[in-house]
Amino acid sequence: MEELFAAPRALEIGFDSLSAAAGLFVVAMALRVASAFTLSAHRQALRVLAAAAVIVVTSEILGIASALTGPSTLTDAAEEFAELVAISAAAAVLHFLSRVEREEISPLRRSADVDELTGLGSRSFFERVAGRRVEQARDKGTPLACVLLDVDDFKAYNDSHGHGAGDEILRCVARVLRESARADDVVGRYGGEEFVLLVNGEVGDARKVAERIREAVQTACVPQDGNMLERPTTVSLGVVPLSEETKSLDRLIAMADAEMYRSKKTGKNRVSVFESS
Repeated sequence: MEELFAAPRALEIGFDSLSAAAGLFVVAMALRVASAFTLSAHRQALRVLAAAAVIVVTSEILGIASALTGPSTLTDAAEEFAELVAISAAAAVLHFLSRVEREEISPLRRSADVDELTGLGSRSFFERVAGRRVEQARDKGTPLACVLLDVDDFKAYNDSHGHGAGDEILRCVARVLRESARADDVVGRYGGEEFVLLVNGEVGDARKVAERIREAVQTACVPQDGNMLERPTTVSLGVVPLSEETKSLDRLIAMADAEMYRSKKTGKNRVSVFESS
């Protein structure tokens, strides 16, 4: 009787083992591909798939234990083969998604993530990354602040000296931002002559970063040909902390923009900080 069930048992154990290995592959690939997706719904769906694959792996391990201790039939082996085909198909789909992400989507995303003129993060990149930071800060109760800056009188300078000279000023401001921001701050060009930072820390930390940027721009970004008769390049900045009044990234940026305009109206080349009521 043992010889009668030896072949089905071996097949069942073999298919269970292969299904468990494929399930582990699905778990690894689902988590890897999920981290690359930008839509939270897609990331959540793949995490659910990974959890389902964990259940499958556990089931296959229990199946191996059962086959080792009890009789098997060809029907049992056929059922395990069908499970192997199903989990292998899921693994193949995830492998395909990973390859497409790596070879086709990632290069396009990288080009869209970088502002061509300044080399800083693009607006879409900043909003994507900063949006996640804001969610994390709200959930964990960690301090966060937004700094928005605008180059003073940029249009007049651009009209007087040409777009090439204006581009040099923007590249210089971008260099100052990279050098002044800390490693865990998010920096981006928000549009035109506007730049934005998301600072991990209290509003006082963000104000120090903003003042450092303001002073560095005035010193480093000398107008075209180093003409000292020209008024120095300056920036106006607005700083707003994440709080009950600024629960979303859109609201945070809007209020930082209002503070920046307050700096413009009160003399330019200064930092305005939002004072919570």
